[in-house]
Amino acid sequence: MTVNGISPTHPDETITLIEREKIRLAFGSWLSYVDGTPFALLLLFLFCGTFPTLGSTTPVAGMIWLGFVLTWAIGSSLGYQYYKRNASLFEPSVWRIQLAATWITHAFIWAATLFVFWDQANTINQAILCTIALGVIVSYFFNLTMYLPVMLSALGTLSVTQSLAFAYHGSPMSHVFLVIFPIFVCVLMNYGLKAARSYHVALQLRFENEALAAAVTRANQAKSSFLASMSHELRTPLNAIIGYSDLMRHQTFGPIAPSRYATYVEDIHTSGEHLLKMINDLLDLAKIEAGKRELDFTSVKLTDLVKEAIRFIEPQAQRAHIGILTDIKADAIVFADERSLKQILINLLSNAVKFSRPSGIAVVFSKQLPGGGIALGVKDTGIGMSSEMIVRALVPFEQGSDSYTVEGRGTGLGLPICKGLVEAHQGQIKLESTQGVGSKIWIELPAARVMRETAAA
Repeated sequence: MTVNGISPTHPDETITLIEREKIRLAFGSWLSYVDGTPFALLLLFLFCGTFPTLGSTTPVAGMIWLGFVLTWAIGSSLGYQYYKRNASLFEPSVWRIQLAATWITHAFIWAATLFVFWDQANTINQAILCTIALGVIVSYFFNLTMYLPVMLSALGTLSVTQSLAFAYHGSPMSHVFLVIFPIFVCVLMNYGLKAARSYHVALQLRFENEALAAAVTRANQAKSSFLASMSHELRTPLNAIIGYSDLMRHQTFGPIAPSRYATYVEDIHTSGEHLLKMINDLLDLAKIEAGKRELDFTSVKLTDLVKEAIRFIEPQAQRAHIGILTDIKADAIVFADERSLKQILINLLSNAVKFSRPSGIAVVFSKQLPGGGIALGVKDTGIGMSSEMIVRALVPFEQGSDSYTVEGRGTGLGLPICKGLVEAHQGQIKLESTQGVGSKIWIELPAARVMRETAAA
């Protein structure tokens, strides 16, 4: 993630990002620059002769002060709009100066109320004005705490100007507030300092986390690109090795002499096919993680899909002496990528065969879910998994069951690939397993993927 076009790759850039974000927060919204205007009009109405018991300031003096308020509101609003359009064009120091000038001017204008509207003999007037002055101080605390330099400059200006006003008037009320106001400002500055530190730490953590997330994303993309590139580079010579060894083991161009070489050729062919399968799994996983796996969504009948997957895995099951049954309680036509669903089901069946002992059973099942979705999966009578193995089973290159397999260990990519493919269909994969009893692994497709339900086979 970037802010104002800057990418957090270096500590100095992170500091700049934090500074820019503080400035953005300090600029606030347009409302911050016009919300004082209604109060200014109210002061003019109350203290310029409308209510003599509250104040007796001349209308001319009040209108001059109101003119300063309106000028500040218009000027600061234009400055805010200029910042919004050009935030990334200037260094933070430029915007810091603009902010400081804006709010120092605001402090002078509102501190001037203690000169313009002050009635030396009217304690009610003085109490109202002091309350307004306190409100201005508090508003600075809430609006500018995130950017401490501007808050300190505004509060400092306001405090000094107010203290000068109280000293100038010299009334008993003035003497009280001459002591109270600076103490109140100091207390707020102390809280403001703590709040500003918290803002800084929070922003620092935010940008550091974003930088770390970006680095992890780049690393994952580099890994996926590397795997995809290497997989393509390796598949070409492997196809040649498998093809030529297949010709040799079938003795297409004559017998192999001496005969011992025939065994070696068979091993070469078997190893080549195993390595090619591993590379294909790596390539599939790399495409899924990079979001480059192309999906062709069309209508897919689940029973047809099950038959094709079983037909594909039957030779492996026969070698392992594993029976394959079906338990289709709900059939449907789903809107999905047929190749992906077939790969999922083949992977699940292959795992069931691989992790089952001879005479075991693998059952392909489907059922309707309460929300209208469809569950499709495989349950077996294999060696099962512990809770720790279940967690590891969905992690790439991890083996869910590591104590016994019939036809080799594989790469540990089957279930992660299934997980990625089913998530691309807005579905999810689920596992249940008990060691020594068996496993049940299935995918759940949402109701939105179900085009039409059909009679169960």
